[in-house]
Amino acid sequence: MPEDKSFYIAQVVVPIPIDRPLSYSIPAEWNEEIRPGIQVVVPVGNRYEAGIVVDVIPVSAASTIEKDKLKPIADVVSLEPYVYPDVMRLLEWISQYYVCHLGEAYRLIQPASNLEKSRLEIRRLNAGLPERLTAVQKEILAVLDTESWFPVEAVENMLSRTNLFYHIQKLKRSGLIETRYRVPRQRRIRKIEKRYTLRTESEWPESIREKYQDRSSKKYQATFRLLDFLRGKEPLSIRQFQDAGFSPALVRRLAAEGVLSIQEVEVPREQSVIFQEEGTEIRLTDEQQRFIEMVRPYLIENPDYQPFLLHGITGSGKTQIYIELIRLTLETGRQAIVLIPEIVLTPQTMARFYRVFGDRVAVLHSRLSRGERLEVLQRIREGQFQVVLGPRSVIFAPFPRLGLIVVDEEHESSYKQTDATPRYHARDVALYRAYLNRIPIVLGSATPSFESLHNARMGNYQYFHLSQRIHERNLPRTVLIDLRNEWRRMESPPILSESLKLKIEARLISREQIMLLQNRRGFAPYIQCQECGFVARCPNCDITLTFHVSDRRMRCHYCGHEEVAPDFCPNCQGIDLLYRGVGTQKIEQEVLTVFPHARTLRMDQDTTGGKYGHARLLEKFRNGEADILIGTKMIAKGLDFQRVTLVGIISADQGLNFPDFRSSEKVFQLLVQAAGRAGRGAAGGEVVIQTYDPQHYIFQFLSMHDYLKFYEREIETRKTLNYPPFSRLVLIRLVGEREDLVRAYGKVIASFLTEHKKNRRYVVLGPAPAPLVKINNRFRYQILIKQPREEDPSMHYVRHLIRESIYKNPDVRKWPVEVQIDVDPVEIL
Repeated sequence: MPEDKSFYIAQVVVPIPIDRPLSYSIPAEWNEEIRPGIQVVVPVGNRYEAGIVVDVIPVSAASTIEKDKLKPIADVVSLEPYVYPDVMRLLEWISQYYVCHLGEAYRLIQPASNLEKSRLEIRRLNAGLPERLTAVQKEILAVLDTESWFPVEAVENMLSRTNLFYHIQKLKRSGLIETRYRVPRQRRIRKIEKRYTLRTESEWPESIREKYQDRSSKKYQATFRLLDFLRGKEPLSIRQFQDAGFSPALVRRLAAEGVLSIQEVEVPREQSVIFQEEGTEIRLTDEQQRFIEMVRPYLIENPDYQPFLLHGITGSGKTQIYIELIRLTLETGRQAIVLIPEIVLTPQTMARFYRVFGDRVAVLHSRLSRGERLEVLQRIREGQFQVVLGPRSVIFAPFPRLGLIVVDEEHESSYKQTDATPRYHARDVALYRAYLNRIPIVLGSATPSFESLHNARMGNYQYFHLSQRIHERNLPRTVLIDLRNEWRRMESPPILSESLKLKIEARLISREQIMLLQNRRGFAPYIQCQECGFVARCPNCDITLTFHVSDRRMRCHYCGHEEVAPDFCPNCQGIDLLYRGVGTQKIEQEVLTVFPHARTLRMDQDTTGGKYGHARLLEKFRNGEADILIGTKMIAKGLDFQRVTLVGIISADQGLNFPDFRSSEKVFQLLVQAAGRAGRGAAGGEVVIQTYDPQHYIFQFLSMHDYLKFYEREIETRKTLNYPPFSRLVLIRLVGEREDLVRAYGKVIASFLTEHKKNRRYVVLGPAPAPLVKINNRFRYQILIKQPREEDPSMHYVRHLIRESIYKNPDVRKWPVEVQIDVDPVEIL
């Protein structure tokens, strides 16, 4: 019988910058097991990569494709799907829409390889030495022998050379060396815990039996109590021994002596729920119930794709609506994803969901360890979790039967990935995943983004407005303080106005809590010499250094550079240094100067280090261990403290005159969110807004708590200037060490985009220096492309041109300039 030469090819996407899957032959023993969605290990160049199988293609015996020409799959990570079809389609869409390589999109679900660093190893064969060898090839053979395998990296180090792969291939084809890939060991995902159990005495070493033979010995009474305790017991962990009153050192000593046996057991990591929510009965308001009934048909009766924009004022009970909708989703046997914008919201939100759903809910965020994150994802695949919540990366959670997506605080810019490719927006990715699964999605916010409100006005989303706070609570009263008048009375720029001081004092007397917001950490934004005007700047970036009083150091929050704050001007030796601007440290110092007995907590990036730093700080405030919480914008969002009756906005003008068409929208959203922290308890609340421009229209709408009127006022300006949502934007940022090359490269790309317009109405602005032209010794230029939305709603043609000009133009790819493509940018810094 002739040999069957048919076989299968696996199309595998690996997380590297390539635009197509790579082809590998499937070893015969895996023909039946390997299918799309499985994670495999494949050789790529001189290393191994973990990749995802996206297709399996049968190859008949009549085909001209030769199996030997293809590299085989080296290993299978798991025969269970690593990713499901909807996420594979989602990643393909991301690569197209956000103009990145397919492999870069797949990096979103495989951010770090779960393989050890793999390597190619080589060994010399017993063969002669041909005359036609290069000097480099002779050097390689000289360091090899026929007994040992040498990693290529080791050979490169011995020869002080790099990029030997070409020479290695030549030597292999000449029969002088052989090669192999060292398949790396898979790391454990689950936590391994040691369990101890008692051996029978006959298994003990003879010397140990003699040692413990005399039960009356006072020296070993603790040992005898432990031995009696263990008789008939199942294997126990060290923590269980401690709970029973036994020393870990004693347990480990007995194990070393051979009295106890040790087993290694895989155990699930416990999820920390630092906040504890009381299980009070919740009664839905009529508004809440009406919205749930609006969503129900798309969730249960006739499941289908439908976006809902839930516009609820602060304190209107949006979280409880999410919980009720998820409860309905789980009853149908489906799962739910909840996106929240900030890691600081995770502990409190987790507690609320955990109270209702128990161990069916998981949390994912960037401060989890690698092992914790991998384990949570694995347990999601195994069906142990039905609800997952967390920041933007949670949208890729591997649920096989997704039934609902919730995006809380959908207006938040932190949903946009800005520091890596692809620069995706999790809200928009969530919308597309809901569309792929034909399920409803709820976008919730007290201050919806203009894009979402516009979509609702155009009929693309169903809109619902929650206009009342729960428990019949009122919105906080707003007080505007004109800092110009305060400055005239105090003869210097005030940090705390007299009115705000009086209100803080009243709250301290009545044992109520206060929150003070300043959207800048540090003590002062910069130090300036009064005599010559010198300002300390970062040597690597085009920005001033921020002064931190706690350790008297100046830091750059862009590249991390820091230096000791000077006692005199390094330029003119003057001693009259002025600390300009106000940061959270300076506010805390001012508060303690005015109210020395007040208990303060400061919450910013400098004080919330560690996995649970932010959660423990918030728990202290909630438990009443502090009177005043001072912080940056992270304290303005979604937090619920019943005893907070006063919120103070220290400098409301900050960001208002920023050169960004969204500046008013962002400031209004921040102030509304901050104001919403006040008055959530029975005592009511008040918001004090300090400003140098109280007549600005933004403060008038803020005082009325009328976001929709502010939207109507602002949207007309957007329409006149043709900014989003009436147009689409793409920002191309060019970064490199030589400014002349960055600028020249930008001109090449801009010219290509302009020359291929073909009567389309988009405009190409730039290249121009970025607002921060230099960061970390690298120059930054940018090109902004703007196109009317009605001409091409998804900018399909422009995105196609960008891909052609950057990824497929061989001349352009040679430039030593990094290109960052940002479709739908949320900022242009």
